[in-house]
Amino acid sequence: MTKKTGSLDDGDAFRRSILIVLLIFTTSFGAIFAVLNYGNANYKAMAGEIAMGLFALTLVPVIRRTPHLIRWSFVYLVLFNTTMMLILSTPQSSPSVFAWVLLIPILSHMLLGRALGGSVTVVFLATAFAIYYTRFSDDTVTGNPRALLNVAGVALCIFGFSFVYETSRSRAEKALKRQAHTDPLTGLGNRAHLQMRFREKKARWERDGTPLALLLLDIDFFKTINDSYGHEAGDNALRAVSSLLGDAIDPNDDVFRYGGEEFCILLSNASAAQARQAAETLRRLVEGSSFEEAGATLSFTMSIGVASCPEDGRELQALLGAADKRLYAAKVAGRNRVVWG
Repeated sequence: MTKKTGSLDDGDAFRRSILIVLLIFTTSFGAIFAVLNYGNANYKAMAGEIAMGLFALTLVPVIRRTPHLIRWSFVYLVLFNTTMMLILSTPQSSPSVFAWVLLIPILSHMLLGRALGGSVTVVFLATAFAIYYTRFSDDTVTGNPRALLNVAGVALCIFGFSFVYETSRSRAEKALKRQAHTDPLTGLGNRAHLQMRFREKKARWERDGTPLALLLLDIDFFKTINDSYGHEAGDNALRAVSSLLGDAIDPNDDVFRYGGEEFCILLSNASAAQARQAAETLRRLVEGSSFEEAGATLSFTMSIGVASCPEDGRELQALLGAADKRLYAAKVAGRNRVVWG
């Protein structure tokens, strides 16, 4: 296995709150502009704004609870932008209405991210420019080359700024998530990452019955290493074990630093018997390993407790509790051994 830090798909809370505000904004301004367009006898625009406002209003409770936020954001933006294009194409709309087009790159990148948001932006900016050119190219004020260049230039600048901002924001967010889910000493996932990965693996087990097992491992007599060679040697021992475990198990599995000298491994697609076999293999591997420290060759062993889902429980705490009891039993029995149910 490689060391995984993973990432939570985040920004969801931020995007959710932004989208709810936009939906309320759409409903409110849709009603206002519907009244104004009724006064201007622009009934097509009025109908579009009423329809979009009602849709936005009914979408608010959906957005509050949906797990498919990107999907609904895409639906909203496509309908919102399509309604905007229809309004822009009506003869009664003035050139100033095209100022709303400048919202497209900002909202698209904010709600959909770089790839999908950029694609939506390209499609609708191109459509809006085509409508503008078709309607105003013959106008000496709004259709001359300088005016067209200004419109296109401003739109492209906002597109570029939105793309760069979203790129920077996304990278910073991923870095923070990685830091929040990574043990700084070993580079392995921490307890928060363990909880996240367990939820994912449990969902897979519930969906298709894929076996799931958990190993809890503890370095035997770790305090002796610290007392005899210093805490730096202890840190190096933890790094050595981390690297050993990370390289030894399957790429679909996950290894975490659980705390102190304890490690936890989630095994995917492993029955109880396979989990015991994997634990025994790891125990022998650690027993036969060593590393150099301050001119001395240090070696150590590990005790391991094994728990399986659903035999020992269906929740992480239940599995950890079962594995911890067996780990304790392994230590009481003399250490450097595997105990299972």
